[in-house]
Amino acid sequence: MLVRKWMAAAAVAVIAASLYQAPAATASPAPEQGCWTGPGLNPDGAILDAPGEVFQRPDPACTTAVRAGRALTVSAGYRSPGRVRAVVYAYRPAIGWRAWFTGAPFPPVAVRTQLSATTPATPPGTTRVTIGFVGDAPTLSVWPEPVADATAILASSRFAVFKPVLPHRSGLVTNSYAYRTRRNGKSGWEVTAGSLFSRNGNGYTGWPDDGVPGARSAVHTGSAVFRMNTRRKDFRNVAMSFEMFISATTSTGYTPPSSYDGVHIWLRHRSQFQLYAASVARRDGTLMIKKKCPGGPSNSGTYYTLGEAPGRPTVFRRWTSVAASAQNNADGSVTVVMSVAGKAVLSVVDDGIGCAPITAAAPVGIRGDNTEFQFRKVVATNLWNG
Repeated sequence: MLVRKWMAAAAVAVIAASLYQAPAATASPAPEQGCWTGPGLNPDGAILDAPGEVFQRPDPACTTAVRAGRALTVSAGYRSPGRVRAVVYAYRPAIGWRAWFTGAPFPPVAVRTQLSATTPATPPGTTRVTIGFVGDAPTLSVWPEPVADATAILASSRFAVFKPVLPHRSGLVTNSYAYRTRRNGKSGWEVTAGSLFSRNGNGYTGWPDDGVPGARSAVHTGSAVFRMNTRRKDFRNVAMSFEMFISATTSTGYTPPSSYDGVHIWLRHRSQFQLYAASVARRDGTLMIKKKCPGGPSNSGTYYTLGEAPGRPTVFRRWTSVAASAQNNADGSVTVVMSVAGKAVLSVVDDGIGCAPITAAAPVGIRGDNTEFQFRKVVATNLWNG
């Protein structure tokens, strides 16, 4: 219903927009109050209150002139009891307005919180865009901000796709003993805690215990605490994905049961004290995106929860696709998105929570806590392919 209503309104403006010559500017001014559609708009100040959705009117005075092939950052403050997504419509003179980009969901919040979503390259022939914000709750408050060109930020951090292959023959690949003794060999991974095995070409933690692995992990795996990151350090605006197969969660004398037991994706892993972590499976069934800053009680660091999605119990003994991405925005913030089973489930913006946003390139990785699991089809790719 949302798209049908929007397209009906946009169709009225197509003729006027087609007669308008788009200027060379690639970013909009601050959105005007009168440019927004939707019942319940609040004329007092910049805040827009609407029952679930708010859109820019599709006429030249309200929309943003763009050039094709440019990436855009859509930002706003928002407040809603439900999830909220940024939406972008693109105008091409040959076909008019069309829905083009829908961002990942941002979590419910009771206070004003930043939302930033950066798009891929605008389609060929695009001359203008218009933005909107869609929530799945009856109320939505939005403080819109100018659309910004993010092309240079994304294009400056290209890297070669990372697609590691493990030996098909089952056996130890590397472990924390190899890391301590600097004997990682040719593996693209560093395992700083626990053991990495190949099981028919899949990555495997082995049965998690709290012992100290030897050269072959023949007696102990140490994988109750599993920490693995890439040796490469050039991943900035990156999406990391893989499939995981969780066999069991357990505990040991050294690692008693904890709510965070499960599997986590590391992004921007500058060090053990500074990173983003996307928890794609947790014992308590709550998916989370966290940021770790130097200094504090957690292994000399402090974790800050950036967003969470409760009610998602761990799926056992079934291959499940998971992914997480980190992307720098034009305003200096970082957007982190988590996906499970092919669907984006959580998106958050780090605009300096706890410490400055982590914007530099760094390794990516996989973490496990009290969990026996396998993984396969690991890929780390650029977020910018323009």
